[in-house]
Amino acid sequence: MEIRSIRESEIDLFIEVLMEGASWIAANKKRMWDEADLQAHSLMEGLTINNFFAAFIDGEIAGVMILQDEDSFFWPEDPEGEALYLHKLCIRRKYAKTGLSDRMIGYAKNLAEVSKKRFLKLDCAADRAALRQFYEQHGFALVNERLAMEKYPAAFYRFEIKSYAKA
Repeated sequence: MEIRSIRESEIDLFIEVLMEGASWIAANKKRMWDEADLQAHSLMEGLTINNFFAAFIDGEIAGVMILQDEDSFFWPEDPEGEALYLHKLCIRRKYAKTGLSDRMIGYAKNLAEVSKKRFLKLDCAADRAALRQFYEQHGFALVNERLAMEKYPAAFYRFEIKSYAKA
């Protein structure tokens, strides 16, 4: 298994994983991502290809995530350079429950540490108890709940990087 930033030629495969995840979620009557938000031009807005990461197993993209150095949209109050922000973590269904999501979270935490960030932060749907529990089990602490875009209940989490933890 390898986790790395994707190449421009792999963006469609990245989106394919997100679409598969969105379809699975919708089939379980828990709509999360709009198809329009999963188009390359929407995903790339304000980002570069270096923000898109994928886990590869036997040459296949098995999971994806976006990692960015700033997120003034969801975290406008954050000081510049304080955190790495995780978005759209998604695992192909055939790799679900294999520990891949754990390894991807670990990769993001490690990248935050080597990038000298104090926190790894994320937001997720506040009404997704299992998703929230997943992040909490990985050491993320709830810091806020509010409406995102004035209509979506969102939970905001952060993981403090150990090398920056207060003594």
